[in-house]
Amino acid sequence: MKEWRKVKLGSLLAESKVASEKPDTDKRLRVRLNMLGVEKRPKSNDKEGATKYYIRKAGQFIYGKQNLHKGAFGIIPEELDGYESSSDIPTFDVDESCYPEWIYYFFKKGHFYAKLEVLAKGVGSKRIQPRQIFELDIYLPDKEEQRKVLNEIKKAEIKNDKLLGELNFQEENLTQLRKSILNDAVQGKLTAQWRTLNPNVEPANELLKRISVSKKVYAQGNKIKNGQYRNSISGEIPFEIPPSWVWSEFRYIYNDIEAGKSPKCLPYPAEDDQWGVIKISAISWGIFQEQENKKLPINVIPFVEKEIKAGDFILTRANTTELVARSVIVIENVRSKLLLNDKTLRVTISEFINKEYINISNNSPYARLYYSKVASGTSDSMKNVSRRDIDLMSFPIPPFEEQNEIVKKVKKLQLYCDKIANEIRINKKYLEKLMQSFLCDLLGLENTFSYKDEFLENLKKQSSRKVKYDSKTTFMELIDLLKVHGKLHAEDLWKMSKYFDDKNISESIDKFYSDLKKKVEIDRTIKEVVNEKGYLELV
Repeated sequence: MKEWRKVKLGSLLAESKVASEKPDTDKRLRVRLNMLGVEKRPKSNDKEGATKYYIRKAGQFIYGKQNLHKGAFGIIPEELDGYESSSDIPTFDVDESCYPEWIYYFFKKGHFYAKLEVLAKGVGSKRIQPRQIFELDIYLPDKEEQRKVLNEIKKAEIKNDKLLGELNFQEENLTQLRKSILNDAVQGKLTAQWRTLNPNVEPANELLKRISVSKKVYAQGNKIKNGQYRNSISGEIPFEIPPSWVWSEFRYIYNDIEAGKSPKCLPYPAEDDQWGVIKISAISWGIFQEQENKKLPINVIPFVEKEIKAGDFILTRANTTELVARSVIVIENVRSKLLLNDKTLRVTISEFINKEYINISNNSPYARLYYSKVASGTSDSMKNVSRRDIDLMSFPIPPFEEQNEIVKKVKKLQLYCDKIANEIRINKKYLEKLMQSFLCDLLGLENTFSYKDEFLENLKKQSSRKVKYDSKTTFMELIDLLKVHGKLHAEDLWKMSKYFDDKNISESIDKFYSDLKKKVEIDRTIKEVVNEKGYLELV
């Protein structure tokens, strides 16, 4: 490697700009994130003439200007030869002295592409332009040496893919094991031995009798006959259950069900002392995700009666086909000031039923199948279930003591599964780290920089610009500073802001840019001054 020459990437790449004379919406391509390659883009109804398209050729290097730092790059395969993309997805002919794959691994090694976010950190356009990557250094041995190295990489990738495939297989088996645990739980298989050892527990029909009396709603008619509670299920019985169990529709075992509200919120999470409305993703993954919320605007009065509390049983009536009506029980240490949205329901389960058992049942495979069948909506990415669909969901109800035993056993088994899942994740990370180490050892590291290093370097340089610094307006919010000064250079804004700390420059810059990025991209309260690079003003 020491003998390899170092050249500019721009000396190896020439941007291809062969305009398409007859653009074809069925021959468009796109570059997937996370280095997942180049593929045909689904056909869409593009407005004719709105965007100029260019012909792309097999073997060209391609990347997405907005997402290069997210792994959107690759080599165009033979099957996409002649396809098109806009100038936002440029392609490049690679010099004869270099294999296209050499360029690909240049970006891949050590996740170098992710470090290029510095090139897109400007507060204006977020794209990474070809001229910017052209300035990068790249090691370039002769083609014979390149081929030897690329062959070694291919061998390593084959081994890596085999090991990764085994880990993925283990993950799939673990997913099936989790489903099997839930299936066995709701069918009484987990507690078969327990029932043998506890034959005298009160049967579930007595539980439901007490529920009906306590609700004073279902204590007459055909729900109770000759002192016995009949299975309150209108459809077919999904599967056989133990004799001491009984089937019941959801409506017969809850006391109350309520939805939240969904006012227009800000597109970022609320701070711990601010009100936020949860998103449906807060319920999607089996454990309540309190960070999945949107900030309630200060001009909207919080609907405090919909505040989420620890122990709440919540389900969502809108989600993907797989996740619609998924439920969670809110964690004990949940933060305050989180509100239900109109797509989420809080259900108050009867005191005679263990809500954790209902949560297990509601997330089990047979329940998932039910909800997927009754869900409405044309798109698989957003299905809806009605209140009536939820009411008619049928649960197999065991005796109360057995419900508690099932919950205990499921929790124990899921902990084992969590441990295995964590080991798989660790092995995957180790495998990725090993592969990246191998690539870096083979290919070297030409460019080691970060945006902080670059920013600090610029601070050291003398500048001809007029410094606009006012010691009387320091330690202020960014918005307030721009209200006072009209416009400021980013450096001056930083030095006068509340984030400036000359004893901890690196952390100070991190906090400053984090707030600035939010105000530019999300709040849209600050913008870059037109034709004055580096200067900022209020929108």
